[in-house]
Amino acid sequence: MSSPTDNFHSSAGAPNAPQVLYEGESIPSIPAGQVLTNLNRQSLLAMLELLQNNIGIARVNSAHLCWNLFITNGTVALIEETAEFIPTLQRKLKLHKTSASAQTQLTGRFPNSYALYRMVGQIYEQDPEATRTALKEVMLENLLALFLEDDFTLLWQPAPNNTKIHLPIWKLGVLVETAQRAAQQWQQFQHLHHPYQTVQLIDDDNTIAQIPLFIKMTTGKHRITQIADSFQQPLIRTAIKLEKLAQEHIVAVLPLSHSNECLNFIIEKDPVIKVMIVDDSPLILRQFRDLLDSWGYAVVAEQSAANAVFTMLEHDPKVVFLDLNMPEVHGFELLKQIRRHRKLSEIPIVILTAENSTTNSFRAKWAHCRFLSKPRTGKDTSEFRQQLRELLREVCPLPSDTLL
Repeated sequence: MSSPTDNFHSSAGAPNAPQVLYEGESIPSIPAGQVLTNLNRQSLLAMLELLQNNIGIARVNSAHLCWNLFITNGTVALIEETAEFIPTLQRKLKLHKTSASAQTQLTGRFPNSYALYRMVGQIYEQDPEATRTALKEVMLENLLALFLEDDFTLLWQPAPNNTKIHLPIWKLGVLVETAQRAAQQWQQFQHLHHPYQTVQLIDDDNTIAQIPLFIKMTTGKHRITQIADSFQQPLIRTAIKLEKLAQEHIVAVLPLSHSNECLNFIIEKDPVIKVMIVDDSPLILRQFRDLLDSWGYAVVAEQSAANAVFTMLEHDPKVVFLDLNMPEVHGFELLKQIRRHRKLSEIPIVILTAENSTTNSFRAKWAHCRFLSKPRTGKDTSEFRQQLRELLREVCPLPSDTLL
């Protein structure tokens, strides 16, 4: 079976010598904390070039995906697609047979990107060769995905002082050239448009559909990159085969879905009022989003309390609903962080919790926040919806709400 490293993965060349990354005197070129919108591919690359003498994270959003690019002194140490970076890297580390102890270190939560990068750096120190290969594949797949989209937003965040992370580094220009060549190949396809699309089997009578692994990977849940790794094939070879199967109507290639993290792109096209919720429960986030979407609001859902301040700065919501009991940061501690930030000190915040206690209600009022109790049973749902709607009408009413 073919090696998972193909021309696309290997043509970027060897990385520069590994180094300890730390922040020196950053040269200001892109305003820190300011979201730049409506960037096409060329202007995005120009912005990244301006950042090359700085150290920090460039957060790039498209309509579908969000990336963090860890930039340091003219090089790129890591490109993290925030939604799937950890499971993707775990898969690559296993594929390239890194040590079992290295693979298990990526489990659990990380309070911020730098904590994650430090952990990756520790894995790299344990098994440099295999980890370097895995990281290169992840980075180039991410760049390919980025180059197959357009219309970006960019947010630059300089690294904190004394940030020290040990990772292999690559020249941005070399990575870009490799990704551009790969993107040109993908642009020739009629059915495949992006490596993060998923594939659905539609003709289960075909011979190839009888292969158990193929059946498992074509349920509409696995990205094309995952399918390639499962068969231990080069990504471009897998894409060519799937393109042929799509032409023969054996599989359907499903479109990418819009991401809540990339809401700025959507807002530019269809202005709406943004409401944010911070909760570690995916179920609560989905239910809240579905309800407020039906009312006409745009919902920014953030599952990580550690990323909440960053997300608020990026999206500037009209109101924030904040859960109390979260594993990374308690709700009231997060509230203090928010209130200390000059740009967020006046934003309306609603404490949203199932703990409808007098103490929580008092603390919410003391912090100049509203308090809304989550429904405990189905009988409470109707009352909760009514209270929520009345609160939204007061804090951020919709122009189209005829009941006002």
